[in-house]
Amino acid sequence: MLYSGVLLLHSWLRWGVVVLGVLALVRALAGWAQGRDWTSGDRRLQRFFVSAFDTQMLLGMTLYFALSPVTPRSLDALRMSMSIAHLRFFGLEHPLLMLLALTAAHATSAMTRRDAPSRSKHRTWAVGLLLAMLFVALAIPWPGLSHGRPLLRGF
Repeated sequence: MLYSGVLLLHSWLRWGVVVLGVLALVRALAGWAQGRDWTSGDRRLQRFFVSAFDTQMLLGMTLYFALSPVTPRSLDALRMSMSIAHLRFFGLEHPLLMLLALTAAHATSAMTRRDAPSRSKHRTWAVGLLLAMLFVALAIPWPGLSHGRPLLRGF
């Protein structure tokens, strides 16, 4: 029961992370292109995105290390599981890509807090978000893939 609940939250929160990431990216690209000052609204959206992503990662790590029936099997027979697409994706590729995405988001978020011109902050954040969102897009188990999942899980 706990596994199903956390999996449901993890599945739904991903769309919050994706929507906030896309909004933040659009705002960062516009700020960079227009040479707009970095505002408290930019920082607030950045904080919401990174916080949602942190929560998503916490749920994912809870699934991975404590609740998932897949992880123990894929880790017990690591060599064999690398040849099975489903086990490789959820045992290695998904968590690694999401960790890289979160690292890009955190690193560039920290870089924007330094004293720098506003245009530079927008550029730094936009590049970091592009990288993070690319990793996120690669790590989502899209329907139609061998390891695909539904876009929205039901209750």
